[in-house]
Parts: sequence; structure tokens; C-alpha cells
Amino acid sequence: MSFAVDPDTTPTFTIFPRLPIELRFKIWESASMATRTLELVYRFSDKRFSTLQPVPAVLRTCQESRRVGTRIYRLSFGTTKFPPRTYFNPISDIVYFGLRVYDDEVAFMLRFFRKHGSSFENEDQIQRLALAEHLWRVDREGSLFPPWRSGRTAKKIERFHESFPRLKELIFVTGQDETESEDDIEEPWQTNDGVSLIKCRSDLAAEQQLAQEAVITTFEARQKEFPDEDFPEVTFVEYGF
Repeated sequence: MSFAVDPDTTPTFTIFPRLPIELRFKIWESASMATRTLELVYRFSDKRFSTLQPVPAVLRTCQESRRVGTRIYRLSFGTTKFPPRTYFNPISDIVYFGLRVYDDEVAFMLRFFRKHGSSFENEDQIQRLALAEHLWRVDREGSLFPPWRSGRTAKKIERFHESFPRLKELIFVTGQDETESEDDIEEPWQTNDGVSLIKCRSDLAAEQQLAQEAVITTFEARQKEFPDEDFPEVTFVEYGF
């Protein structure tokens, strides 16, 4: 059932331009810190990074909002041949390797960030990274984190961490049904700020617990060896509003 919206009764806020400029700036700053889920991709055809999400709304609302937003968002993810063109806030934005990012793109980006990541400015460092289930599920060939009993697990996780040395949160996305297409899975949760992700509403399955244990155990061992490095919190989320 749908309801028609009467424009004469829709709530509006018309006094915003008359607010003190300091308060308006704080509002724009708050809007600039909203979490976005950026599906970062690397296109081999033109050898550039890009994202599937539009430019942040605060950068295209008005001159005042853009003035504030450009202090927080930086153009990031350039290459030696092409300048950066993705607006990125490393504190609140989640870079998402989702179902619409192919395995060979992920493999390239891991190598790229492992080679160049330590030389990036802090504004370009990925601090929050989410992975679709096909990239971390332990029973899948080619998983970034193979079965925890495998000797390859620790080495793969170490190399993964070397790609993202400032990572503060590693997010595993659950809820993938292999009988569905990528569009069926992710498009229902798509917003202008990317795929909507929420905390898991149920207990983790056995395979998910194994993946979590493998990653945490390896990070704990590396933290003893490299106490000055950053190590991420491992969390699980699912699709939803």
C-alpha cells in the first residue's frame, strides 16, 4: 500500500540559512562524517581506480557545504599514470570488496596496496574494509583466508595485513546465497552511500567462526612480533537497512 505525499504538509526546515555560520559548519561537518560503503574497483581497461558510488552529497549541495566537505574528503587512490579521483574519508568510509568486484581486481588491489600502501598519506590509508562472503569463506577455493588448518592461512593473512597497514576494522559480510545472482543479493540494499550493512542479527555459523578465529589468532601472533603496528578489530555484518 502506498500513500500520496501532500507537499503542503511535508515538514520543511526553512531557517537553515539564517543559523549562525559556526552552527552550519558543524552540521556540514557532521554530514561529512556519515558512513559510506565504497565499492572500490580497479578497471584493467583504463588502469584506474574508481568507485560505484556518486560524489558525496555534501560536496555537491552548495558552495558552503563543499567548502567544509573538501576539508574532510580527499581525492584518493591515484596511480603513477592517473591522478586520484575518488573522494574518500578514511575515518568513516568503508571500502567494500563486494560481489560486483571481480576476484582478479581484488588480487590486483591487494598487490597494489601492499607495494604502495606504506607510502600513502594518512588521508589515503584504508582504515575500514569490508569483504563479501565469497572472499573470506573458508570452504571456498581462492579465499583470502583459506581453512584455518591450512599452513597457507597465516601467510595469506600476513600478506593481507601488509596491504592495509593502518586497518582498524576488518568487516566480514554474511548473508550470501549462492543460488542468487550478485544483483539479487546486493541491489535490494543499495543506497547512494553504497550497500547498507548492519550488525548480524543471529549467531555466527561454524565456518564463519573458523574464519574469525583464524584471522584473530594470526593478528594476535603478529601483534606480539610487531607491537608498534596497527591491528584491526574483526566484525561480522549482514545486508540490511
